[in-house]
Amino acid sequence: MYNNSTGNGNKALEAENSAPVRIGARLVIELLRIQAEDPPTDNIRLTPNRTKHALAVLKQKLIEVQRHATKNDVHCSVTQILAESCSGMEIALPIAEPDWGAVGLLDQLFDQLLTEQGLDQEARGWIEKLRLPILRYALLDYSFFFTPQNLVRRFLNQAYLILLSSTEKSRRVYREKLDVYIKRILNEFVDDAGDMNSICIEAQAWFAGQNEKVEKIEEQLKVLESARRKENVAEPRVVDELNRIASGKQLPKMVTEFLHGEWRRSMLHVSMREGESGSTWKRQIRITESIVEFCLDCVANDGGEQEKYRSFYPVLLKNIKALLESVADDQEALEATLEPLELALTAMLNGAIPPLTDTPALRHANTHVSSVEVKRVGQQALNQIEGLSEGDWLRMKTSEGTHELCRVTLKGVDQAPWVLVSQSGKTVAKKNSVQLAQGIEGGVVDVVKNTLYWDKGLESALNQLHAKWLQANEEQKREAARKRQAEAEARLRAAKEEEARKAALLLEPQEDKVDRVDATESRTEEILQNSALALEKTETEADEVGDFIAPRTISEHEMTAAMQAIEQIQVGGWIAQQTSEGELRCKLAVKIRGRDKLVFVNRVGIKILEIDKQELARLMVYGAVSILDTGSAFDSTLERVVRSIQKEKR
Repeated sequence: MYNNSTGNGNKALEAENSAPVRIGARLVIELLRIQAEDPPTDNIRLTPNRTKHALAVLKQKLIEVQRHATKNDVHCSVTQILAESCSGMEIALPIAEPDWGAVGLLDQLFDQLLTEQGLDQEARGWIEKLRLPILRYALLDYSFFFTPQNLVRRFLNQAYLILLSSTEKSRRVYREKLDVYIKRILNEFVDDAGDMNSICIEAQAWFAGQNEKVEKIEEQLKVLESARRKENVAEPRVVDELNRIASGKQLPKMVTEFLHGEWRRSMLHVSMREGESGSTWKRQIRITESIVEFCLDCVANDGGEQEKYRSFYPVLLKNIKALLESVADDQEALEATLEPLELALTAMLNGAIPPLTDTPALRHANTHVSSVEVKRVGQQALNQIEGLSEGDWLRMKTSEGTHELCRVTLKGVDQAPWVLVSQSGKTVAKKNSVQLAQGIEGGVVDVVKNTLYWDKGLESALNQLHAKWLQANEEQKREAARKRQAEAEARLRAAKEEEARKAALLLEPQEDKVDRVDATESRTEEILQNSALALEKTETEADEVGDFIAPRTISEHEMTAAMQAIEQIQVGGWIAQQTSEGELRCKLAVKIRGRDKLVFVNRVGIKILEIDKQELARLMVYGAVSILDTGSAFDSTLERVVRSIQKEKR
């Protein structure tokens, strides 16, 4: 019986572990308790719960430790530096178990970041400086551990991406600004989480402005590279059709130059735009055939060939001009191109045949490879590259020994090159999948993807703690089952003894029965008292959870920073809104200044959000809304219409 229950319990545990885990506030506290290990010194005493006095003492101690570490450039774990700073204390420093677990967890993540992510010395120095402020903030706001939208957590994710690049270009664009924000955190953040959030909101707005510039470059590169790829497909198609129709035919030189010049370019545009099945492309092929047939018939001068084309000739010229106008922008250049063709065709229509030449066959672009160096690449590296999506990150080593973080702007197919744009937008690289896979094997390319370090690290650590917590709970359930079984057996024995006792009572005097009834009543009262104590304990535990996850009001500094960030968003700027269905991106379409309202639309222009600036600022402080890019400053026609309507109503 016991073995079967154990097997079923293991299966249930495996099922729970395989399911996605949603870790909230209450569960985080329990997981951090599990993380809390014995302190390295007796001068730190762990307590099950928080007290205001103990928390105040811990906060002050951490501030003192941070000042000492900053002044003396001390780089070590918070666990170690706290133990050393408490060595001379006569009374042990009380720390709640979840808080001590938070210290250990953040130490673990910071140490891993410093040792495993290949950061340069300057970046490691900045990370070390942030260790204590981040811990102090996390103790004030436990949402740092379980909410990816937390403002400080977002700042750390962005800082991580910035520090992965160490080139001079990246230093000028990002690192100098990041240094400013880190210094402000060290100097301005004391005991109010709102101060830290305010700095992170300002940083978010600045980063969004930089991202907007890079995204514009990426969009331009996408258009250019997409056009180049279409051209590589369309060019052979155009050459084949022109050779099929005109190659080897005797045509006037001006006609040949037109076909192989402007007409060929127009065919390329149409083919790139529509492909081989487009109606315009098919019509252009028929017009090309008509031009050649017209010339050949006029040269042959077979009877009344010219006469039959007199009514068709104006239509032919009209169609040629219409097709050229559909792909050309310069009207004067178009007229200059058409003039020689029109002269030649008109002369032939009237019986004057210009000098003829054999139309040469056009050649395809030279794709012949005289020699090739075959390099084998492992399937694992190829799979890593093929698993990337547009928007993912690669970290590439430069010839100077520095690193550049590049985003996959356009993913190549087969051996087509991938377009990679650096974080600063100042470097563009083109590599195919095999070359990138070789870079991975050679240690010059690292796959970062789009997973951010702090999100990934916290999720992984908490999931591991959650597995331990489930295992401990399962063991407790087994122990409780064993205890219940033992109690059941004890009750069975007691029942048998009770039956024997009742049988013996029949022979006892009546006075003893009264005493036993009184004893039973007193036992009932004891059980009721214990139940009341249990209820009180449950309420106390709920209060203890509230000590760690206490509601926090938005400070004036946070609202000011959020309002300033919102003012930077121009029409065309994008924000991300966290909803129950995930992240929803929307674009600012209208600023209604008279009412301080903002109207946001989705990618197809449908309104999805109309909100006051104050409310949007509040959502930004809570992390429910973030700025993706600030947009371009331009006058919105829709906004002007709205303002004019408002004036008319007045």
